[in-house]
Amino acid sequence: MKGTTTIAVVVTLCLGTYAAASPSLPITKPPVTPVPSWTGPVQDPHAIQGQWFRNYATGHEEYRTHEFYDNLPGLGGGFAGCNAIYGKVMNVQMQGLNIIGLTIQAQITNDTPGEGQWADGNNSHEEYLHTPEKYFGPLFGTKLTAEFAVTDTANLPAVWNAPYRNTNPYIIALNEDQAAWYCWTPGNPAGRWPFGNYYVPAWDFGNIMPGQTATRIMNFAVSGPGMTPADLRYGVIMNSWDSPWGVGDVFLNRTTDLKIGDWIDDIALDNGQPYPPLTPLRSGDVSVFHDVPEPATLGLMLLSGLALLRRRS
Repeated sequence: MKGTTTIAVVVTLCLGTYAAASPSLPITKPPVTPVPSWTGPVQDPHAIQGQWFRNYATGHEEYRTHEFYDNLPGLGGGFAGCNAIYGKVMNVQMQGLNIIGLTIQAQITNDTPGEGQWADGNNSHEEYLHTPEKYFGPLFGTKLTAEFAVTDTANLPAVWNAPYRNTNPYIIALNEDQAAWYCWTPGNPAGRWPFGNYYVPAWDFGNIMPGQTATRIMNFAVSGPGMTPADLRYGVIMNSWDSPWGVGDVFLNRTTDLKIGDWIDDIALDNGQPYPPLTPLRSGDVSVFHDVPEPATLGLMLLSGLALLRRRS
């Protein structure tokens, strides 16, 4: 079983008032449409409950009901802006001129709720989200998926018909916790094909309170002889590695990218545009999913946060 890294959570601001921040939107049905869609695993073929995940070591399956985005201020974003979801290449392993591995430090800053008007979302499976509803509170059981990566070369589609995108050599996740669902329900009566599976690597970030930042180290290898300088992803990775902390962001997830919008997607630099028009597809190469805690659980979490502040003061 692949190992995991320790989650480091830094308290930056707790239980305050946030005038503008990144949006977190429900991805259940409704408000996502259409139904039927045949976009989920067999136990939830229309993805009514949201985005599904499976621990491929234990086989346990679970779902998340909300998606968190990193829109810009005034377009649903706020104090963290496009860095609400941030990924910085910290190390690159080379063989000659080829990239054969890389390490990304990822951080998610909970700056909910969103303010301003954000753009609607869609994905490669014809799902669509238009909603005025937004969430403010803890990101409960947070997961980040990397749409530019695979879990393993032994866990790939048998055929690469659309909406799959075969991008070779593969960026292979090494320390992910789970895999996320992508593509059509197996055996669906509508004849939607090719059938999906749990293909997209996902990392657990735990519970993130408003104003907190959760950080993880994500490790990747590159298949075959590695990634050559002619590969468009090569320059993105090297640019991030050469950049100082706070820039060189290779993670973005605008509201235009509903759930796992496309796979395998391009890894791209977040240049601060509201909705980058060319790459990655739908302006998102990662996704962040979470649940909304029950009221009783939320009360306990808020009390714990206040107690932590008192101890530190």
